[in-house]
Amino acid sequence: QGRVGSQPLLRRPLDRTIPQCSRGALQMAPRSRILPVCLAAGAVAAGVHLLGHRGSSGEAFVPPRGLRGEAAAALAAAVVAGSLGGTAPAQAVAKFSVFGFGDGTSDAYAQIDPDQKNPYSQFSNPKDRLYKEDAAEYMQKKKVALDESFKRLTRAPEFIKTKQSENLKSMLTLQLEMMRQNMEYITTKGAPGYRNNDESTPAFQTANAFFQDISDLNVYGKSKKWPEAMDSYTKAMTKLGEWKQLVAY
Repeated sequence: QGRVGSQPLLRRPLDRTIPQCSRGALQMAPRSRILPVCLAAGAVAAGVHLLGHRGSSGEAFVPPRGLRGEAAAALAAAVVAGSLGGTAPAQAVAKFSVFGFGDGTSDAYAQIDPDQKNPYSQFSNPKDRLYKEDAAEYMQKKKVALDESFKRLTRAPEFIKTKQSENLKSMLTLQLEMMRQNMEYITTKGAPGYRNNDESTPAFQTANAFFQDISDLNVYGKSKKWPEAMDSYTKAMTKLGEWKQLVAY
C-alpha cells in the first residue's frame, strides 16, 4: 500500500481484474487467440441472459431452465474448442492433363466418352448419339428453306428485263449463302463435321457449277451486262434441275 496525500492508496490483486472465463483461455490458448475466445464466451453469456428474460416475459414456448444452462455450456465449449482447434486439412490438389494426355480429372478431356474416337469432341459416339444428321425432319427443314430460295430466284428474269441492277444484287446476296448451305446439306446428307465433304461426287460438282453460274449472274448484273446475265441465269436453272435429279429432291 502507498499514500496519496493523507489517504491510503489501496491496490487490488492483478488477477481479480481478469474474468474467470479468460484465465483458462490465457493458460490454454496462444496470446493471439485470447481476445476472440473472450468475445465468443461473452456473446454466449449475453445470449443466455436474454433468453432468460424473454422466457420470463410470457413467451409461448420456453425451454426448461435446466436445459438452458446445459445448452449454453455446450455452446460455449463448442465455440472455445472451435477457436482453439487446429487448421483444416489441406484440400486435394486438382489434376489436369495436357491436350488429352495424362490422368487429369479436373479438365474438359475427362468428360469425353470412352468410346469417342475424336479426343477433342465431347459429343457421343455416332452409334449412340441422339442427333442423326440425315433424319427426315432435318432434311425436310432444308427443303422448305430451299423452296423459298428457288421461288425468289425466279424473279431474276424480271429484274434483268427491267434492268434493276440493285434489286437483282439484293436478291442474290440475301439468298446465295443460305441457299448454298442448304444445298450442300442435302447433297452430303449432313452438317459440317458429320458428313463426307468429297466434292468429286456428281451431285457436289453439279451444285458447285450451279453456284458458279449464280455468281456470274451477280457480276453481270452489277456491270449491267444484261444479255450475259440472262445467259448465266438460264445455265444456272439447267444445272439446278440436274442437281435435283441427282439428290432425288
